[in-house]
Amino acid sequence: MRKLPLAAAVALACLHTIPVVAQDTNQQSPAAEQASIEPTIAVSLNSDAQALVESTNAFSLDLLREADARDANLIISPASVSTAVGFAYRGAVGDTAAQLKTVMRYPFDPEQNLRASGALMSTMSFSAKGRDLRTANAIWLQDGMPFIERFEQDMDVYAKAGIGRVNFRADPDEATRLVNRWVEGATSGNIPELLNPGIVTANTRAVLVNAVWFKADWQFPFSKEATRSEPFTAIDGSISTTSLMHQWGRYAAFRRDGVSVIQLPYKGGEVALVVFLPDKAGALPKFEESLTPKALSRWLADLDKTAPRATVLTLPKLKLRWHSDLAEDLTRMGAPIAFSDDADFSAMAQLPYPGGDPKEIGLKISHVIHEATIEVDEVGSEASAATAVVMGIVVSGSRGPPPLPPFVFTADKPFLFALRDLRTGLLLFVGRYVRPDQLQH
Repeated sequence: MRKLPLAAAVALACLHTIPVVAQDTNQQSPAAEQASIEPTIAVSLNSDAQALVESTNAFSLDLLREADARDANLIISPASVSTAVGFAYRGAVGDTAAQLKTVMRYPFDPEQNLRASGALMSTMSFSAKGRDLRTANAIWLQDGMPFIERFEQDMDVYAKAGIGRVNFRADPDEATRLVNRWVEGATSGNIPELLNPGIVTANTRAVLVNAVWFKADWQFPFSKEATRSEPFTAIDGSISTTSLMHQWGRYAAFRRDGVSVIQLPYKGGEVALVVFLPDKAGALPKFEESLTPKALSRWLADLDKTAPRATVLTLPKLKLRWHSDLAEDLTRMGAPIAFSDDADFSAMAQLPYPGGDPKEIGLKISHVIHEATIEVDEVGSEASAATAVVMGIVVSGSRGPPPLPPFVFTADKPFLFALRDLRTGLLLFVGRYVRPDQLQH
């Protein structure tokens, strides 16, 4: 059985050296049973990792609002962004660390946060019949330039990140090829060119990369014979046609305050696709604005307590790609120091270093490159994500009550969606779908 692609990639590029300068009806089904099957591959999280899940989900909402216009299709992996930036955060000190902590919503200081991230990442790898999830990390470092010993040890122990030596000064293009080749392999070919030409330069000194990949069949696949070309209404009211899949099944779903939500499990029950669908096509931006971390937690908690009910489901086939540099977004969100000549990543590396240029006094982040793709059809989904942080020099049921009537969930209008790990609660990917056939570049 073919499984479909859902992918995302994030690259934090580049950590460069810093130059020397002068100074509604509200009907919900009863919680009589679990909303989905118990996950086959179970995990447990310590309290720190659970706190990181909650903060990462909150950051997901921040990034969803900041990353692109509200009337644009979007697919991102804030979990990958958080992980990769977390590597740089581990090496940050002072105001640089403080701003990153606030904007990324990290719950702990740099060292404790990386330990929590390591515990969370350990849950994000499994392979079983009909589904796979994996995450991987890698670091490329300027040949001859040393990391601080404790930083390098933590990257090995908690991030499981292998360190490769390259010569950014002499051949930045070859370094770019090495990173892109690794990301392509880690995402099973979904993201072949995370770093475009010119992102890595002769001033780059390190690239920190995270990749996440998910591929699974639906627990309840759609019938291809039931898929039809039908109207889809965009936020502005314009109507176009797209392929809508149709399904009659039992899903956890309910409606509240003019918004319907449904959870579609993948095989094994470890991961599910959650879809938030406002009643009106133009209501998605308002709902997105109202979705605070507290509100999101309530929606998901109520969904977990909602028993599956007979549902008439309509969902479009999806195929999206999104690629962007998030450096300006994170700067606007409140972390400008990390991207400036005032950045302090001295817990990562001390510059100048023996054999290096004495004019190179520190590191800063120059880019945060993110790419994500998603493809969903009748069989299932596949997802992958990668994040590279490039560091550059600074030059100077049983019988009971009568069943509820079928719940009708018709996603022929804009909606938000999230790929959710049901075992930990982590949102692996989030996105919005506002119009058909809008492949993001």
